[in-house]
Amino acid sequence: MISLFKRGSRTRLSTLLTGGVTVIVIVTVLSVLALVDHFANNYAQREAEQRLRQLSWQMRDELNLVMQKTVGDAQLLSNLDHVKNAQSNNDIRNILENLQRTFSAYAWIGLAGPDGTVLASTQGLLEGQSVSQRPWFQQGQKGIYFGDYHPALLLEKQLPYANDPWRFVDIAIPIFRSDGSYRGVIGAHLSWHWVRNIAKTLLVPADKQYAVEIMIVRSDGTVILGPKNLEENKINVASLTASRKGKSGAIEEVWADGETYLTGYALSGVGQNYPAVNWSILVRQRKDTAMAAMHNLEREILLLGGILGAVLAFFAAILARKISSSLMALSASIEAHGSKQTVAPIPIIEGFYEAHLLSVTLTEMVQKEEQYLKKIEHINASLESTVIERTSEIEQKARQLEIALEHQHQTQKRLQAVTDNLPSVITFMDKQERYLFVNEYVTTEFGIPSDYMIGKTLREIVGEKFYAGIAPYVQAVLRGEMVSFEGEGVLNKRYYFFQSIYVPARNNAGEIEGFYAMTFDIADRKRIEAIKNEFVSTVSHELRTPLTSINGALRLIDSGIAGDIPTKVKELTTVAMRNADRLLRLINDILDMEKFAAGKMEFNYRISPLHLLIQDAISTNTPYAEQFGIQLEYVANATDKVETAEAAVVMVRVDIDKFNQVLTNLLSNAIKFSRSSGVVKVRTSLLGSDTVKIIVEDNGCGIPAHFHDRIFKKFSQINDPDHKVKGGTGLGLNISKTIIEHMGGNMGFHSEAGIGSQFFFTIPIAK
Repeated sequence: MISLFKRGSRTRLSTLLTGGVTVIVIVTVLSVLALVDHFANNYAQREAEQRLRQLSWQMRDELNLVMQKTVGDAQLLSNLDHVKNAQSNNDIRNILENLQRTFSAYAWIGLAGPDGTVLASTQGLLEGQSVSQRPWFQQGQKGIYFGDYHPALLLEKQLPYANDPWRFVDIAIPIFRSDGSYRGVIGAHLSWHWVRNIAKTLLVPADKQYAVEIMIVRSDGTVILGPKNLEENKINVASLTASRKGKSGAIEEVWADGETYLTGYALSGVGQNYPAVNWSILVRQRKDTAMAAMHNLEREILLLGGILGAVLAFFAAILARKISSSLMALSASIEAHGSKQTVAPIPIIEGFYEAHLLSVTLTEMVQKEEQYLKKIEHINASLESTVIERTSEIEQKARQLEIALEHQHQTQKRLQAVTDNLPSVITFMDKQERYLFVNEYVTTEFGIPSDYMIGKTLREIVGEKFYAGIAPYVQAVLRGEMVSFEGEGVLNKRYYFFQSIYVPARNNAGEIEGFYAMTFDIADRKRIEAIKNEFVSTVSHELRTPLTSINGALRLIDSGIAGDIPTKVKELTTVAMRNADRLLRLINDILDMEKFAAGKMEFNYRISPLHLLIQDAISTNTPYAEQFGIQLEYVANATDKVETAEAAVVMVRVDIDKFNQVLTNLLSNAIKFSRSSGVVKVRTSLLGSDTVKIIVEDNGCGIPAHFHDRIFKKFSQINDPDHKVKGGTGLGLNISKTIIEHMGGNMGFHSEAGIGSQFFFTIPIAK
């Protein structure tokens, strides 16, 4: 308490208020100044760009006007009768010189004959010389022509001396006499000085002072008017690219000299109804020069803002001192009370509302603190006896826990002893497939110490190759499924046949935390099955041939081919044939099972209409059904009650013979177990767009519930007093299910004793 109120250990409120208000004022002033500077800077740059853009527009318009005037002059000359039909070249020369005097930009005007010889010209320059190879003459013969900027060739030495080399822009137009005959070409050379004069006229003294430069750039990027260091040189800047697209505007860009310029741009000759040259007009100014006035304004704003901020901070400090004076008095009283220098009560401050409320609240807190101290002294007096009681209770709980742990340990030892003596490897693995429990039988079976496996993963113990075979089952049990499977493989240098059962382990929240695994050695059972299969295969093959011969002989005798036989003998042959057929079916079923087991069963797939396959099977089994008084009925696509339309378009890819074998087996079973005069229905149902379901439904006695899990096993037949044995091998359903699975489907059933059964299978629809 005393250390809390040591003078100087905390910053004073008056200091915090003064500093905080001062900082807020300064930050506010600086923010306003920055905002003003930002908008002023943007405004100044926009104004500079607008000025440069307008200069480029003015230069463009001036160039367009001159080009329009020269084109008009050329058209006027071509239509003058004194030019078209003049008999004297002197008359033509006088007209041309008069035109030159009206517009001094014409450096030379002349009339060339059809062969290119100059007939008349201003000051007689080039008269008698051939200009047939000059572009203006060649193009002027075709129609009105306006040529691009080029240096003087024939006239370079004949024109008066000038500070700058002579550069021309050409205008030419063909001349025809009144009778339509070709007179020649009038051509004119515009001196480049007129363009320089336009540029000088546009730049007011203020623009020249601030280094505004006008440039005219030819289509190939060559500067034909501009700073001396750039004329006759090529440039490549963003403003030039934009202007060549017919756009006009202004941008900020860096030129080849490394300086940043504001550049206005436009393109001449766009959208005119007369021949014109497309020159890019660029008007540039260095950005720092364009923004110089703005920078001066920035300095003035910063100076004014600094003075304003200092004044506001001074007044803010005075206001903060005044506000904190009442709180400082209250603080001094609290320090004295905390250091026990006085027992006087904390004074009630009558200043502003917040200080008054704080002083009242602190007074109440001090009073409550004194009350709490008295209560604590009383509680401390009884705390020691309470601690003794609680310590005794803890010791008792600890003894109970020790007894429970010992009991649990004994139970665990008994459980370990039981699992260790079971003829099965029993383990527990967590979600990361690490072994947490292993019984001792693993040492007996594989010679691996159980302690060695604890903490290691299943993959580390069994190896990658063996793990690959059981990985799907591990993933399934970790999803919460109980799985049982058989397998084989090399484990610890021994070829191993095994059966495993994986059971998921869940915590109290129902989350999977691992799984239990029980693995049995089934090598002896596999050997017995192999011996049995070999025996059944041998017997089946040895019986099939003689049995086929016997069956054939009986049918020949029954048909009377060996002569008439007595009625009694005929009855005996009928019984013999029926039993021979049954025995032959049994052998064929056994051989089919053998082929499936060996993976040698062949399937001849063909795409066929489903309804034709079903109708064929029904037609085949109708005589058999009539023997029992049963009617067979086909209901196509039961989902939407369509009799033929939907089912007729369902195509399936199956082995037709084996499909018929499966459907015949289901139909014969349904016929045998149906009540007399009953109906066996075959229905189809579409499951989405890629699967069809075929259902065989009877109204017979149904299948007992205790037999459901064995219905598809080999040699399974109902052995129940309420169900008469109807004949058969007990292999038909097992073989049918195997065939359907090989064709990409699955088989199942629903049955209720006394009501009837539904056997169904699915087949993929052919795409």
